[in-house]
Amino acid sequence: MNYGPASKFYDLFSHKDDIAFYRDLARNNGRRVLELGVGTGRVAIELARSGISVLGIDNSKYMLAVAERKLERESVSVRELVTLRLGDMRRFRSKMRFPFMCMASQTFEHCLTEEDQKRCLKCAYSTLEEGGTLAFDVSQHRKSEPTGSWYIDSAKLSPQRKVVRTIFSKRDMETNVVTLNLFFDVFHKGEMKVRFHECGKAKITEREDIERKLKEAGFSLRHVYGNYDLSEYSTRSERMIFVATKPSTSSDFRAHAQYG
Repeated sequence: MNYGPASKFYDLFSHKDDIAFYRDLARNNGRRVLELGVGTGRVAIELARSGISVLGIDNSKYMLAVAERKLERESVSVRELVTLRLGDMRRFRSKMRFPFMCMASQTFEHCLTEEDQKRCLKCAYSTLEEGGTLAFDVSQHRKSEPTGSWYIDSAKLSPQRKVVRTIFSKRDMETNVVTLNLFFDVFHKGEMKVRFHECGKAKITEREDIERKLKEAGFSLRHVYGNYDLSEYSTRSERMIFVATKPSTSSDFRAHAQYG
């Protein structure tokens, strides 16, 4: 995704049903988090409100600007717990090692190629502490679903202003790459004033393929959930949520508490 000027509208259409899931994992795994694809800070700020420190990386300066503006409205104690950096989740480097890493909101789907996915997981592995935990979610698409679709929704900015979002998607059946076109139309008193257009692609990956890549990167898979309420995964689940750990080579390793 290009994640440009329309980034300021993303939170209007976001959900919160994943917050408790990632917050609980962060609490049970060191209370220090590296979030890849931090975006507008939707998850990071909620974690910081619970006393969890977060380093967030994103490759969109627009998304990071939204996150910065949101942080300015938070208390000093929350602001001090969040650090934002411009970076690529396939190529990032950090001298710090983290006990917990996450990629929320289907961020991993933006790795479009086999090499992109492997690089991302390898970077995550090298940045985790021994025994550290990685968690991320992806959507699940079924072969029976249509290759193209669209939907529309809206959100209020004020009593007289609203944003109408229209999303068009088209899936390549050979590569399982979905092309997305998003339109954000701003209306005032029923008249459209401005339109923002953003586009991008997302890779739909099968469960077995992700499990294989996690193993190749060195991870040990702990659990695959079908939803953030910890329900078991099935082929009918709307999403797949992976929880994996970096095995410890130390004999005196004290295991972090975790799901699975």
